[in-house]
Amino acid sequence: MMAILLTHHSCNKHLINNRDYLNLVTNSFNKRKQLAIYRNDALFSVFNQKLSIKQKEALKFLFAFMPLNDLADYTGDFFLANVNISLLAKDETPWGKDVPEDIFLHYVLPYRINNENLDSFRIVYYNEISDRIRGKNLKEAALEINHWCHEKVNYQSADIRTSAPMSTILSARGRCGEESTFTVAALRTAGIPARQVYTPRWAHSDDNHAWVEIWDNGTWYYIGACEPEPVFDQGWFTEPARRAMLIHTKSFGASLGNENSIVTYSSHTEVNNLSKYAITKKIIIKVLDKNGASVCNAKVEYQLYNYAEFYPLAVVPTDENGISRFETGLGDLLIWAHKDDDFEFKKISVRETDTLVLKLMRQAGGKYNYDLDLNVPVIPEPFAGPAPELIEQNSKRINNENLIRKKYVDSWMKPEEAKRVAINLNIDTAKFKSIIARSMGNYNVIRNFLSKTPDSLKNRAMSLLEVISEKDLRDIKGDVLSDHLQNVTITQNFRGEKEYKMFVEFILNPRVANEMVVAWRGFFRKNLPALLLEKATGDPSLIIKYLNENIKIAEDENYYKTPLTPKGVIELKVADTESRAICFVAICRSLGIPSRIEPGSNVSQYFSDSKWNDVYFNDQKKPSQKKGFLKMISNEKNPIPEYYLHFTIARFENGRYNTLEYDYNKKISDFSGELSLSPGSFMLVTGNRLNSGKILSNISFFDLAGDEHKTIEVKLRKETSENTVSGKIDLKDIKNLFFDNKKAGKIIDYSGVVIIWFEPDLEPTTHIINDLIPLKHELDSWGGCFLFLSNKARDGKLSKYEEIKELPSNSFFGVDNKLEILKSYHFKNCSLNSSLPYIIMADKDSNIVFTSSGYRIGIGEQILKHIIP
Repeated sequence: MMAILLTHHSCNKHLINNRDYLNLVTNSFNKRKQLAIYRNDALFSVFNQKLSIKQKEALKFLFAFMPLNDLADYTGDFFLANVNISLLAKDETPWGKDVPEDIFLHYVLPYRINNENLDSFRIVYYNEISDRIRGKNLKEAALEINHWCHEKVNYQSADIRTSAPMSTILSARGRCGEESTFTVAALRTAGIPARQVYTPRWAHSDDNHAWVEIWDNGTWYYIGACEPEPVFDQGWFTEPARRAMLIHTKSFGASLGNENSIVTYSSHTEVNNLSKYAITKKIIIKVLDKNGASVCNAKVEYQLYNYAEFYPLAVVPTDENGISRFETGLGDLLIWAHKDDDFEFKKISVRETDTLVLKLMRQAGGKYNYDLDLNVPVIPEPFAGPAPELIEQNSKRINNENLIRKKYVDSWMKPEEAKRVAINLNIDTAKFKSIIARSMGNYNVIRNFLSKTPDSLKNRAMSLLEVISEKDLRDIKGDVLSDHLQNVTITQNFRGEKEYKMFVEFILNPRVANEMVVAWRGFFRKNLPALLLEKATGDPSLIIKYLNENIKIAEDENYYKTPLTPKGVIELKVADTESRAICFVAICRSLGIPSRIEPGSNVSQYFSDSKWNDVYFNDQKKPSQKKGFLKMISNEKNPIPEYYLHFTIARFENGRYNTLEYDYNKKISDFSGELSLSPGSFMLVTGNRLNSGKILSNISFFDLAGDEHKTIEVKLRKETSENTVSGKIDLKDIKNLFFDNKKAGKIIDYSGVVIIWFEPDLEPTTHIINDLIPLKHELDSWGGCFLFLSNKARDGKLSKYEEIKELPSNSFFGVDNKLEILKSYHFKNCSLNSSLPYIIMADKDSNIVFTSSGYRIGIGEQILKHIIP
């Protein structure tokens, strides 16, 4: 008996009781320690402290599998502080002892959710979250934490850099990736196993989405992040998820357990979650070489049309038999297989078939094109929602949480105060008010930074604040701003407006790409070789030489694809190619050399001899010095083609065509002149999403030689059928739903009407508003009327959207109480909440020519298509 007790007690000392897995962790830890040898003290001196066995094993697990950017930019003490909170939650929560070892290691212990900047969220908010959920079981606690998250954060679209959880709280808003990162962090703080899941691209719409899954007693459930529902497995995205082609998550650490993996790597696993949400099918791709032999380790990309490109949902290499397998939804995919520069591609309709054979017969070059008709998974019958009384109770809580968040937002600096501060600081009032408004909850940092700035530098300080992004204004630190202001190197006079703009954008600007902004100017002065600092200003090639000789490239080690900071690259002396490119630009800027990442090709450049010069490192193939010139034209008017919406251009590299990264929604008319491109083989993709869900796409291949001037026409394939009438609409009941009855009474005088039933504050509604704003001119020219009907009033107001002046001029707001009017047109026996927003478009004779149900991007364009001249 005593021996049994001693054995049990010994096991309790360990966090990792699986001996084989512990050995794997230890071996991987030793390799990572060698990889990060140049930051040995910053990272691994933490083990010199008096640590328990659990602390040591937890730290070793994290170090064994963490990506390069974490090894480069954080310290061992930071990771230990996060470990301590995880172990504390495991001991203090009622469910902590019931969470299995593999679930705890993968979905509680990891500090990183996806590609966010890291902060001390767990340490700061542990007590507040613990107090909030005291006395609850795991499920109750998870639902309550989501309410807590909603008090702090609401949805707002933003750029691709993912802010840290505390920064998201500071600005009281975030896109879905930030909301879900924040919510998972809050759940893990309470010891609740949680993970961010996401569809990298929707099949039916040009967008993606992320949400949260929670583990309890062997089952994973889902919730909308910062979008509380009264029950699990309920959200506005439930119906779109049933039409997805992939929903997945990253599982931190070497595989332990039995999950449905897409690909298993040494440091993480890509887990396929789709079967929880949608009807799926496993497809098999067989890859052969030109002689008919099986090809091992060919890359098979399962590409989905989205954002006018064929985006790889997953890349699954072939096995020794030339087979690649993938579980997906019942839509169409383009399968692209390649090895070296040999490739082949073909469409697969998953609903109809489950196998495809590709023979690698193609190589880049030549002019040819293909039309592709693509179908997305069909719209399923909606699920029934929660009981009405639960919805009502939850709605009251949400309204109260909106008020709590609003109170915090109202505490930010007001325009009147900003004006007084600007006058006291003797700076431009209008500019300062704009900067403060965009800085949101970070206004104190901005004010204090300017207050401490000498008068002689205030104009430059204002230029610095104007050039950084809105998200940077919301979370940047004062010491970082001071470093980039006070340590900037000026090697020439920037007297003219054009020259000063070059200085601000490409020297003073601390942001290069989507990396975390840190204080690297002063660091470079102290840590780069003195000879490099002295000579490189006149010869930037010395910077290339220095990085070639001192930075090791380990591409696969940075698997979250979050760039290392320039400071981190120099300290760790290991990076991926993107981080090295960012570091080159930062070093140039620190020396007063204008530098950037070229927006289309993502190649590092420096400005010298009145031109931008491309930078290539020893491990990169340098293209011809000659440039080709491409001009894009189009006669399309309704709509005017836009980049990443109707068309994209891609260049052939390493067996596939990589999309050139120009601005989203940039009209073809805004591509002034010719694009200067490295010679090579290119692919033009166009697409036209129809209201039925079908996509009319075309792929055109062409070559561009050095010194060649080529013109290509961007032409969208058209739907041959004309607008069809699906019924009539009677507006007499609707006009009484508006506060401004005088205007509403004139509905019949407009050229047509668009009625939008929506639910306030949810992401699908925000997307519709964002779709209509850029098309205000075209929609106003039509002369139609837009009626926005909320399913509920809020605080005596119809909607916060009433205040948006950029909406079409003839926009009116009202309330359809309990959606009685909508029910009379549709929705006899299904869940209304899951089908909102609902849109009806009628012509001037009240004929219904367009309807849309549920979450969808591109509504504005669909409305334009149905405008009858």
